[in-house]
Formats: sequence, C-alpha cells, structure tokens
Amino acid sequence: MSMLFEPLDSDYHKRSVLYHAARLSMLHDRMMMRFDKVDEAADKVEAAAAVLVDVTHGSAVAAFQDAVFRNSSADFLQIEAGQTLGL
Repeated sequence: MSMLFEPLDSDYHKRSVLYHAARLSMLHDRMMMRFDKVDEAADKVEAAAAVLVDVTHGSAVAAFQDAVFRNSSADFLQIEAGQTLGL
C-alpha cells in the first residue's frame, strides 16, 4: 500500500533542531547575565564584610571614614556639620 498523502510537516525535525538550538543559546545568554549579577552582588558583600571586619578590629570611626572614602556608592553617608545619623 502506498501513501496517498505526503506528511504535512516534512521539515519538522529541521525546525525542531533550529528551535532547540535558538532556545539553548537564549538560555545560555540569560544564565551568563545572571552570573554577572551574582558576581557583582558577591563583590558588594565582600566589600561590606571587609568594612565589618575593619570596624570590629579597629577604630570604628576610622574604619567608617575609610569605607566612605573607598566606596563612591556610600556618598549618602556623608553628613553636614551639626547633622546626626539618628541612631
């Protein structure tokens, strides 16, 4: 018995391979972006831990001032004369 109709989707396997390759590439790119974010967050945690060690092992005032000068994102910690931290 011969086939009367050709399969409707004769290139399914090719499209499937292309789809899975594209999906794998996209997932790889997303994973690499997440790794970059995790690395950045880990660097911030390490910097904060170093400040904590400095504070607990030395002069708290000197360590705090050093942390402010080393870390540009700590600009919000600088206060004007007469202001307090409110702690």
